[in-house]
Amino acid sequence: VDWKSLNDPSEIREVDLEELASSLESMPCCVTDKKARDKGDPLNLVIIGDIFDVYYAFLRAGWDETETIYSGSLWKTLGSALSGSEYRYSPVSALYVDGRGQDIAFQKARTSIHERNHLRLWLTPLRYEGNPVFIGQISRDIGVRFTWRTITTHKIDPDVDETRDYLLEDLAYAQSVKAFGYALGVGAAPFDAPRGNLTGDPYFTDGLRLIIFVSGEAVDIAEIDVVDTGTRSILENRE
Repeated sequence: VDWKSLNDPSEIREVDLEELASSLESMPCCVTDKKARDKGDPLNLVIIGDIFDVYYAFLRAGWDETETIYSGSLWKTLGSALSGSEYRYSPVSALYVDGRGQDIAFQKARTSIHERNHLRLWLTPLRYEGNPVFIGQISRDIGVRFTWRTITTHKIDPDVDETRDYLLEDLAYAQSVKAFGYALGVGAAPFDAPRGNLTGDPYFTDGLRLIIFVSGEAVDIAEIDVVDTGTRSILENRE
């Protein structure tokens, strides 16, 4: 990835915490297809940190970067789907934000290819304390079904908030988190009125985006800061 060319230099701007929260709230709620005609999975994740620190944080927690989609990876995906075996670097399909496919895709394999946690990240023009701000989407695969277009596609766990918050716990136990907070922007979808993604899977959410400030160096869990962006009342009401 040519990181310097992803954003127009004239659009890159430094923000404080209040500006960060308002900017995240105004960003799209969800990913789209390539033509931006249909909305998909919620953009429920924000990662802030130097690009190398982002990689260190996820790799230290046992996440892997996914393979790109090509004929070999598709056939390996098909073979793993039929056998139920683990495919540690199984590719993810391209999803889009502002017409651009994901810049980074990580996954954490589980017992088989049918079950994995995976996320996609896009670099935004925002900088916080000099660090890049990535917006992303995270979900958990709970099954595979076959399609004519991509051979296989995954079904997601509809409780995307649980998967989102699992990532915070996972990175925290790996001592990769300096601070965290939440921001608006997704829009709530209650359990009894779920939304659907691009493949028709339903999901429900409280509508919040998890913000994780990552660290390339180990941070003790007791030293993690909680950042209040004005969503404390929403979290308290949920509890």
